[in-house]
Amino acid sequence: MKRLVTLAAAVALVPMGLMATAVAEPQSTPNGPWPGENSSNLAAIHSYEELWDALERIENHAKGAFDLSSAPLKSNTGREIPVVTVGDGPTSVMYVANQHGNEYVVSEAMINLVRNISGNSPTATAMRDALTVTIVPRVNVDGFDADVQDAAGNTTPWRQNYDPSCTVEPCDPFYEVGRGYDMNRYHSYSDNAYDHPYLEGDDNLNPVPESIAMRLLWEERKPELVMDFHHQGTYVDEDGRMITGSTMWPNALEEAEALGIEDEFAETITRSQRAVSVMLTELEQYGYANITRYPSTTTPGIARNAYGLLGSASVLFEMRGGIDAKSNGYITKTAEVAGMSVLEAVADGSWETTSLEPVEQIRERGDYISDPHE
Repeated sequence: MKRLVTLAAAVALVPMGLMATAVAEPQSTPNGPWPGENSSNLAAIHSYEELWDALERIENHAKGAFDLSSAPLKSNTGREIPVVTVGDGPTSVMYVANQHGNEYVVSEAMINLVRNISGNSPTATAMRDALTVTIVPRVNVDGFDADVQDAAGNTTPWRQNYDPSCTVEPCDPFYEVGRGYDMNRYHSYSDNAYDHPYLEGDDNLNPVPESIAMRLLWEERKPELVMDFHHQGTYVDEDGRMITGSTMWPNALEEAEALGIEDEFAETITRSQRAVSVMLTELEQYGYANITRYPSTTTPGIARNAYGLLGSASVLFEMRGGIDAKSNGYITKTAEVAGMSVLEAVADGSWETTSLEPVEQIRERGDYISDPHE
């Protein structure tokens, strides 16, 4: 099937990210780029207002079913969270990105995906007929660029949302004092979208509106697959090659057992791994993509685990982040290609029978390396 994202276009972006020359002893291949070597990392990233404008422009030229709307809940500063729905097919898929405010390059990949699948190519048309695709390019709109400060005087972008309600320990789990919550730990996996994942019993005490909003979207769309895009630090594999991305599937086995859904969860894991296999197979042909297994925790409120416990195939994809604008191209392209490959496989049904061999052979993520300039 013809790809919307061509190999030539992807490869053309590589030299831009590899031209920087580090002065320190090489730690990896390639040895960089690192923050500060090029222009500001935020220069090529859409601001909150620019994000909405870009999506509106795509909507004005979209072919077929297209809807740009707001998530069910606003952020704590009163901002709307943009939600794009493309296609009206019988199979639902949901992509979310930029849950952590300082992990923002993946939001650019989501804009590209929206543009790709709303075009007039035969692939895009077939995809819209087969799928209803929900894409949230930036969940954490406040943590990225809200005009706020935390209790220590820091300004965005930062990891958490904006909720400086707790200034003295103890605070809720996964909370940064005087700043806010790690929203990727607060997705309810019970029947109640407002349930606090770390309090016993059913309640309406979930303190993170962005996480509740994503769960309400899930409730509305009932996606077969949820894919969650993030950034990670800089790591190397056993051969010294820089790792450009890591991936993982649901693994909250103890919680599944406690809920009495071990068999169902095992099936969900397999379906999730099939989606990962599709992605790994596609990225294998791109020389700049070096993908490993993400060493994730079993925390049940993480989106990957929460939506897996709810029955959706669920995939985490972590791209290398914290680098400068000239290197954002290949990071964006990798996430874009990965997301497109999975959408195409779900659209034509091939993901249901794809081999699990790529998952079985995936390498563990290697050692962390730091910026040599620091």
